[in-house]
Amino acid sequence: MFEKNSPERHVHGDSDDDENIHIDTNDALEIIDVDPSAENQLDTLDIDDQMDDDEEEEEEEDDALLKLSHHKSGSSIFTISIDPRTQNRVCSGGEDDRCLVWRLDTGELIHEYPPFDDSVHQVCWSFDGKYLCACDMRGQIRCWSDNADGIPTTEIWSFHTGNDIELMRFHPSAHVLFVGTNDSQLWLFKIPSGEYKIMHGGSDTEIITLEILSNGKQCICGYGNGHIKLWDLKQCSIVWQYDNSAEGDAATNNNNNKCISMCLNDEQTLVACGSADGNCRVLNLNTGKLLSSFACFQPSSIKSSTGGESRNDGVDNADDEEEEENEDETATTIESVTFGTGHLLICGTLSGYIYIWDINTKLLRSTLNLQSGIVKCLLNEGYLLYTACLDGHIRLMDIRNGEPLKEWKSGGGQGCEIMDMVITKDKRHLLCAYMQGLCRIFKLKE
Repeated sequence: MFEKNSPERHVHGDSDDDENIHIDTNDALEIIDVDPSAENQLDTLDIDDQMDDDEEEEEEEDDALLKLSHHKSGSSIFTISIDPRTQNRVCSGGEDDRCLVWRLDTGELIHEYPPFDDSVHQVCWSFDGKYLCACDMRGQIRCWSDNADGIPTTEIWSFHTGNDIELMRFHPSAHVLFVGTNDSQLWLFKIPSGEYKIMHGGSDTEIITLEILSNGKQCICGYGNGHIKLWDLKQCSIVWQYDNSAEGDAATNNNNNKCISMCLNDEQTLVACGSADGNCRVLNLNTGKLLSSFACFQPSSIKSSTGGESRNDGVDNADDEEEEENEDETATTIESVTFGTGHLLICGTLSGYIYIWDINTKLLRSTLNLQSGIVKCLLNEGYLLYTACLDGHIRLMDIRNGEPLKEWKSGGGQGCEIMDMVITKDKRHLLCAYMQGLCRIFKLKE
């Protein structure tokens, strides 16, 4: 999910402007429907026609330059990563317990590693492409380097954390591997020696998100209980921590504050954290102070505890209401968050909406309805937003005005949901991993 080879950034001090920002509740909310041709046709459909349509898999164009079927058909591919040095070696891992390396230009399979014990859901290359690491959900980690033929088949280190792994990535400028587990532990491994130290989050909740600061000496983590912590990597100590359960406003009066996505601004002064409760919180990176909280959900997804139509009493009613509430919580999850040009903050939700906020004024600039759940957003040149969606489409838009620019389709059908997306360093190709067990390569420009 992460582009870590960004240029050196300069950290600016805290600004007094943070406390002078205000919000005008009378400002209008603009909702832009990216696909206005898709209208609700339920009233005109015959029930039999609906059943027939459900039985048939939807077929559509496939705009991929290459479609690769190296993984087991029907088994989700969870992760995909490009070698930053050659930009032509790609590693993918999936539900079939397999980790594969293949060529980007031809799609040719280079190597298949011995099976893991469980689904391979994280793979990553070191900043210089010297090492490749992969891990499975049960806690097994393996690391390889190149053999004499330049193929990463030499296993130089392996380890088992003893707990489920939630995230894994390399330091952006050192051979240090970061691994976060479901018991709030953050492991730092020196590669290839395997020496490690552990930073414990102080609870039994999982580490879900992590960003490494450009100074290389600190990292910030988001946890399953909603906590956000800035760590000093040398001292293994907490610089500051934020607990959003103490906010006390109506928008956070639920127990679903789990941190799902996170990003830093270019100046390394702000951190934005998208949560499962549909709120994106922006904090001062130097102090941990909450600057603003942006609500990213539609009014229809907010339920009153006493509202709604009356139903027959009984246990089934309570179960139905709980199920609907769970669905709403899932739908409002902010899966991806990124800072854009012009002090903009972009949030993509599982309900299919893009929210574009102005950080300085705290005003909602526009809302884009993509009509399909958003899995990941990647920003190019500060204003070109690529979004990977559950309908298998990749949509490109200009965040400055919300204008849709291009759309790539993936053939539709069962399992067309995108699980991961990456873009090559030269911005010429886009790669996606799918639930159906396929990888696709799309050409962005010549």
